[in-house]
Amino acid sequence: MISFRELVRRRYVRRGVIVFAVATAALGPGVAYAAWTSSGTGSATTKAGTALAPVVTGGAVTTGLLFPGGTGTAVVTVANPNPYPVRVTSIAPNGSSCGVTFTAFAPGTALAAQSDPVAVPFTVAMGLDAPNTCQNVAIAVPVTVTIASGT
Repeated sequence: MISFRELVRRRYVRRGVIVFAVATAALGPGVAYAAWTSSGTGSATTKAGTALAPVVTGGAVTTGLLFPGGTGTAVVTVANPNPYPVRVTSIAPNGSSCGVTFTAFAPGTALAAQSDPVAVPFTVAMGLDAPNTCQNVAIAVPVTVTIASGT
């Protein structure tokens, strides 16, 4: 026959097994989640490229011929050699001949990454004091074109 002490011990063992089983069932997914989750800190490195200058070629006065006091539209073609899109932010005079000056440029022409040349127009004017040697000649309008990323 089983003694009273043995019955009490078995009851405590049975309760312990039941409590352990319930606790394992309740906490099991949380324990498994914690066992598979970890984190750490550190830093990654990368290297930025170098921006390439736009490729600029000249054009011509496209709206009539210039004359002293007259205006016209000159055109430059701009290509973007960079692997990202850009916008033309400025066209600035880089010298002048025959009294030709800039009068207006509307910035914002978008150029795709590694684009083919795109025509960019701007307004020019010939000064009233242009010399006679400027008659019936092609007039160079040297420019500096500035581009910026973030289109």
